[in-house]
Amino acid sequence: MELDKRPTGPDALRELANSPEMQDEAYGLAKDVQRDARHLAPVRSGNLRRHIEIEQITDLHTGIEGFAVGWGDKAWYGWMVENGTEHKTGRPHLVPAAIRNGVAFRGSAL
Repeated sequence: MELDKRPTGPDALRELANSPEMQDEAYGLAKDVQRDARHLAPVRSGNLRRHIEIEQITDLHTGIEGFAVGWGDKAWYGWMVENGTEHKTGRPHLVPAAIRNGVAFRGSAL
């Protein structure tokens, strides 16, 4: 069913999602999540906060480009801080930052 004359096929939607305007919007949202995650992250040395990074990604199934916010190599332990371990309670900072900015994870882990 076509409601108007705008294209709705996968190629047209990919082109729209990968347009400079949408990519700028997605990057801005990623920066907001990064800022809030850094603010919420617990501080001992500051290493975890400094290494919450934005990475450009491409969904290999759809070809849609986007951005992921996570911990860089120098903060490899970020997931343990976020989720906790058997010895220490988690101190979530990345997920609350994403929720605060209206981001929802859909899809599989990369």
